Amino acid sequence: MNEPFSGSYAAAEVGFLMRRMQLETTALDERERMIQSGERHYSEMIGPEDAPTRGRMKLFRECLASNGDRMAEDLSLLAAAMAESAVDGELTVVSIARAGTPVGVLLWHRLREVAPHLRLKHYSISVIRDRGVDFAALRWIMSRHAPASLRFVDGWTGKGTIAHELRVSIAGWPEAPPELDSGLWVPLDVCGAAKYAASCDDYLIPSTLLGGTLSGLVSRSVLPSGEEDGDAFHGCVPLDSLRRYDLSRWFIGVIRSRLATVASPLESPPNASGGAARRGETARCLETMLARHGLSDRNRIKLGIGETVRVLLRRKPETVWISDRTNPTDADLIRRLAQLRKVPVTAETGLSFDAVAVIASA
Repeated sequence: MNEPFSGSYAAAEVGFLMRRMQLETTALDERERMIQSGERHYSEMIGPEDAPTRGRMKLFRECLASNGDRMAEDLSLLAAAMAESAVDGELTVVSIARAGTPVGVLLWHRLREVAPHLRLKHYSISVIRDRGVDFAALRWIMSRHAPASLRFVDGWTGKGTIAHELRVSIAGWPEAPPELDSGLWVPLDVCGAAKYAASCDDYLIPSTLLGGTLSGLVSRSVLPSGEEDGDAFHGCVPLDSLRRYDLSRWFIGVIRSRLATVASPLESPPNASGGAARRGETARCLETMLARHGLSDRNRIKLGIGETVRVLLRRKPETVWISDRTNPTDADLIRRLAQLRKVPVTAETGLSFDAVAVIASA
C-alpha cells in the first residue's frame, strides 16, 4: 500500500514514500560483477548492512566534532533560502532517500523555527540513477500539495547524477505541471549541479559515515526489474535488526543544538553553486580520471569527499586520490577509512576535487 511511514524518526518529521520490502542480500563481489557486466542494475540488489564497527564510530565522532558546526551553518543558510523561495505560504521539502533524509529532517525543524508562518511538510522519496524519479511518490505528494511548493533536497552532490536524473525525468514526464521545479537544493554542491547550494567547498558531512543507522533505519532505495513504470512506490528494506545501533534521532538532536547557536542570515543568502563553470571542471576531471585508469564506465569514478567515503563504505574501491588542498582533518579521516579497507591513497597537487575514488573491476 502506498502510505508514508517514518522509519525510526518521529512521525511528524518525515514521511518515507517507499514500499517496505524484503530482499535477499547479495555479496559485494557478486554485486560488482553483475553491475559492471550489465547483468543487473544496482537498484535490483542490496548488500548486507551491518552494525557500524568501533573504528567507524570513532571516525564518525571525530568528523562530527570537526565538521558538525559547519554543517549547521550550511543548513541555516539553506533553510533561509528555501523559506525565501516559498510560494503562497507553503513549502514541501522532498528529500532524496537516503542521504538527503537527515538533511530534510533538519531543514524541517529549522524552517519551523525561522519561518513558522509556512505550511510545511517533509517527505522522502527515491531517485535512482538511470531509472529516474519515483513518479508514484510525486503523484501522491502533488495530490496533497501545490506542485510549486516542492523543493528537492539531497545531502550533497558528487558528479551531479541525482540532479541530472531529476531534471531529465521530470522534463520527460507528461504529467509534470509547469510550476514543478526539478532543481536540487543541497548544503554542499561540489560539481555545480544544484539549483541552490549553501557551500561549494568540499568537506565530510558527518552523516555520510553511518548509512541506515543515521537515516531512519531505511536502506537505500531498490527497484525490482519490471517495476520501473508501476503505480507502486520504489522500495526499501527496513533495517530493524540494527535498531539498537540507531543514532538517527540522536544525530538530529545534536545538529539542532548546534543550529540553535547559528543566527539566521539577515539578508538573502548567496547561492554558492559553481554553476556551468564548475560543471565544466567536473567533466574535465572525470575525463582525465577515465583516461588515467583506462576506463569507459563513468560510474566507476566517484568525485568529491562524500562519494569517496560512500565507495569506501559499501563498494569495492581500487584506489583513492586526495588533493593537496583537502582539509587535513578530512584527509586524515579518508586515509584511515581507506586503511580499514586496505585501499591505497595518493595525494595529487592540482586535483580538481578534494577526493576521488575509483571502483575496482569485478
